[in-house]
Amino acid sequence: MKGKALCNFDLIGGRLVDPCSGIDRVKDLFVREGIIYSSIPAGKPAEQTFNIKEHIILPGLLDLRVHNRVPGDTQSETVQSLTQAAAKGGFSSILAMPNTTPHSDNPGTIRYIQDRIKQASKIKVHLTGCLTIGSNGKALAPLGSLKEAGVVAVTDCPHSVRDNQIFTNALKYAKMFGLKIIEYPQDPSLSEDGQAHESSLSLKMGLTGNPRMAEELAVQRAITLSRHLKVPIHISSISSFGSVNLVKEAKRLGVKISTDVSAHHLLLTEEAISEYKTQAKTTPPLREEIDRLALIGGLKDGTIDSCNSSHEPYAEHLKQVEFDLAPSGAIGLETALMTVVEALGENDPFPKIAEKMSTNPHQILGLPPPSFKEGNIADFVVINPEKKWTYNTDTGMSLSSNSPLGGHKFIGKAILTVSSGKIAWCEDSILID
Repeated sequence: MKGKALCNFDLIGGRLVDPCSGIDRVKDLFVREGIIYSSIPAGKPAEQTFNIKEHIILPGLLDLRVHNRVPGDTQSETVQSLTQAAAKGGFSSILAMPNTTPHSDNPGTIRYIQDRIKQASKIKVHLTGCLTIGSNGKALAPLGSLKEAGVVAVTDCPHSVRDNQIFTNALKYAKMFGLKIIEYPQDPSLSEDGQAHESSLSLKMGLTGNPRMAEELAVQRAITLSRHLKVPIHISSISSFGSVNLVKEAKRLGVKISTDVSAHHLLLTEEAISEYKTQAKTTPPLREEIDRLALIGGLKDGTIDSCNSSHEPYAEHLKQVEFDLAPSGAIGLETALMTVVEALGENDPFPKIAEKMSTNPHQILGLPPPSFKEGNIADFVVINPEKKWTYNTDTGMSLSSNSPLGGHKFIGKAILTVSSGKIAWCEDSILID
């Protein structure tokens, strides 16, 4: 069923949860030639039927931070493996960061990536361009040309512009071209040598610390500039309780700020690195329990708008070195959805999941959120909320295995992902002959 053919099937007995159309009830769904119908269309029989009683159907999920390795490092990830991992994890769309090799700071590189996406992608891939040339913070990238080439946002993630004047000018120009600005909040002068969260644990382990204030200073800068320039800024991957408080206050004052959090920061703390486990060396670093709880609270009360996977693949030999030499970053596409479900700890987390992982991410980028309205192109994920499984990095779709959640036992799993009217991922166990 996976491939280029448009979907022609019936979904029977599932619960549709769709904030955009105000739907939250058990309802059959019918898809013909990739288009959604609320009843069986006359003269158009289904090719197959999915019996999904007790299952959840959410509008297509969008991941706002995924690191693409094409061009530059196809040993760690290809477009095909990246989008297969995303589809298996329930995402029908991803936003790719610009730290490719060479950097995505020119139309030529953007077109090259777009060609690879057309050839190999299983889902929709939106592209970002660099805010500064080479993401080195010294000179602005050609933002107008990047917009014409098709990027939907600009960012230097996983870096932040050091020079305030250059960052200010970048925001002004991005606003002129209607480009969304995504800021990865880290003050480089305080964080660039950090190997772990600055704490008694990092001191005990002999690791250089990355303090909360390195993030919080950058968050405050983004808030201040957004307020003065009237420019919406999306702050990516906050990790400290102080950042949550800063964003909460900014929103109370009406500042045009949105933010997201990495899924693994909702479940794990710095204890995950206690045995020098490089798979848990992430960007930003895992912090303490007070931070984890504040992030979950911010997600629940609306301070945090979205959740991402922060998927950063690295080939095994790059991670199997001394902790201080290993690159920071972890994969997360196949686990992010159920990590957020587990971290929320709610009896019925799925309305919030639909909001935080579908509706809000699309709105942040200025894209129309997918929904189950009749006539829309099919774009959704089916979840079996009771399916028990153990995450095995060796059998994942990603070419890399640098996950801090290898061996973790989950309850609930994405079993069918549809993107742009086509099946991107399907668990064979749900098919009815």
